[in-house]
Amino acid sequence: MRTIGETAALSCHGCGQRTDPFVTSQKYRGAVQFVGWDDGSLLEAASWRLASELVRRHPSTTRLIRAHPAGGQYDLLWVKPGSSGSSGSISLNRNGTIQVPDRFDGRRSDWQPTQWDEYFRADPREFLVRLEAAAGLPAPGQLPAATPMTLTLRVLATIAATGVKSVHPIEIVPGYIDTSGYGGGPNEEAFESFSAIPRELRTPRGTYLDGDYRFWFVYRDDVPVLAFEQSNAVAWTQHHDVAWDVMKLYTESRRHVLVTALKLLRRVDNV
Repeated sequence: MRTIGETAALSCHGCGQRTDPFVTSQKYRGAVQFVGWDDGSLLEAASWRLASELVRRHPSTTRLIRAHPAGGQYDLLWVKPGSSGSSGSISLNRNGTIQVPDRFDGRRSDWQPTQWDEYFRADPREFLVRLEAAAGLPAPGQLPAATPMTLTLRVLATIAATGVKSVHPIEIVPGYIDTSGYGGGPNEEAFESFSAIPRELRTPRGTYLDGDYRFWFVYRDDVPVLAFEQSNAVAWTQHHDVAWDVMKLYTESRRHVLVTALKLLRRVDNV
């Protein structure tokens, strides 16, 4: 059975620039690196903001993974259908361009590959709505209520934003390394850093994008400092033996995502 990344390697035509994925820039420890960027922190934060808002607006029909198709040459935040067998794909390739390979309504996509510079210069709401429409996702009449998954993704996007142009860069890394190249599979190195994560929580439930796909890790200075499980919206630090209820923190923070994210980062630093 192919990983999603391996399948994409056969169909992800025109996902953007292709180059050697092992060419890196040793500017400073833990630098977030994408092709053509000495400092990828802005692209990390912006791509996470866009991806998390798309899923926030369509929580029942979309899922988000990070994948490395085409032999590991792409670095996608990939908005996929919410269930197996459904159509739809938005590829936010941090080594290339923003793509809509397949619409979610089954119609032919006419979205043209879009450079990240265009997104940076655009009004973020206008761009989001335009991308959403091009992908066949109907604009919601009002924003859906937060779910454990959408809240987790929004908190991750907010944490990524705290690392922009910082000497302590932040990268969001998945629990399952989905790649058609070498080195795919469960991110055991990250899981081993969080002894409080129950092993049984990683057990696949037989649903789409399940198991370790549900986990995300926040790396700061190339070290995993926070772990998240999105279906329950829980988080762990390396040095606490309890899980933090992210939805509870969000409610206590008067539903303010930035305050919620900062509370979690305070727990990382014990301040």
